[in-house]
Amino acid sequence: MKGKIKFIQEKGEWSNSSGTFNKFQVTFDDGQSYQFLGKSKTFKKEIGQEVEYEVTNKQFGTARLVYTQPQASGSNKDQLIIRQSMVKAACDFHASRPQSDIVTVIKDAEKLIEFINK
Repeated sequence: MKGKIKFIQEKGEWSNSSGTFNKFQVTFDDGQSYQFLGKSKTFKKEIGQEVEYEVTNKQFGTARLVYTQPQASGSNKDQLIIRQSMVKAACDFHASRPQSDIVTVIKDAEKLIEFINK
């Protein structure tokens, strides 16, 4: 669920085997109100901010914030692996060629990267 925070009220502490948590009653612009737990003294989000959350227990009115990972990090990692692999391939190709220099190796690596990314 998504909602824009309208009001945040501190509601004391709650403890269990995982530790002690601060309770926050958060009211959204659609009138829904849920209790969230957190380790910090203040709620992680601010009034007016739109957040994604998940109701964990409807009977007790509890919920938790949902955090999503940005998708770009996966493609950056893939590109890094491709670049490293193609530099290694270019180095291996030029290893037996004494006339090769680093500029030639990098140019060939860039050609291979371009070929892979087509």
